[in-house]
Amino acid sequence: MSEVLVVLDVKETINKALFEEYILKEGFECAENEQFAYTGISTTPVFNTIAYIFEVFSKAFDMAGIEECRLICQIDSNPPVAYLYKKDEFFTALK
Repeated sequence: MSEVLVVLDVKETINKALFEEYILKEGFECAENEQFAYTGISTTPVFNTIAYIFEVFSKAFDMAGIEECRLICQIDSNPPVAYLYKKDEFFTALK
């Protein structure tokens, strides 16, 4: 099992209740005392976990009306990786 941390940098106003309702339904939890940080547990390989994160968060972004967002993802002790989500381009790794 791997611990998962996803942190978002959201610049626009969103429907956070709708966004988090979906995220929580998909197995993530809100990190305590953090605005846009979510934790979870994965039982799949890292590649599959990242694919699942992209799938869940892209649907949540669409539901909440997020056009662009930065996402940092850390799985277990692997180094965190930053991505840029754009509605029409999906996710791009940032360097």
